[in-house]
Amino acid sequence: MALFPEDNGNFDYKANGYYINDNVNVGSIQNAQINVKYQRAIAVSLIHGNTAVQCASSLKECYNIAVEARKIYLNTFRERFPVSAEAMAWEIWIHATPEVLDRVINNKIVRIILGTSLAGKIAIAVSKVVASHTEYADIGINDNLRNFDSFFEKAYKLIY
Repeated sequence: MALFPEDNGNFDYKANGYYINDNVNVGSIQNAQINVKYQRAIAVSLIHGNTAVQCASSLKECYNIAVEARKIYLNTFRERFPVSAEAMAWEIWIHATPEVLDRVINNKIVRIILGTSLAGKIAIAVSKVVASHTEYADIGINDNLRNFDSFFEKAYKLIY
């Protein structure tokens, strides 16, 4: 059972009061979608544009989209989003990586290279990880990952 309604794969952001920002371009990310709701969350779509691929391959791209998302939140509500861009970057990356792995493993050419049996085993493992994620990296103000924000911030600064 989902902790928040947004964790349901069928969640309708627009119908639930989120402001939808389409065609956001930042760094290598093109045609991203960023949804914001006052005192609730920022949701970065992993199904619009090339967001999932770019974010899965680069924590820096996740940081860039997080900075842009925070700007959108600030411009929309005239208030800063209380989660740092560094912490948001890690959360976006955590969501993006399984989505891309799932697509790669289910690619016919990859299955031929790995062999059907091995690819199938990998696909089952990846699908379990993917099943626990939605198609959006939803960074909630009050979700459980806020307990890890200081760790995420320190880890990001160590890398960059």
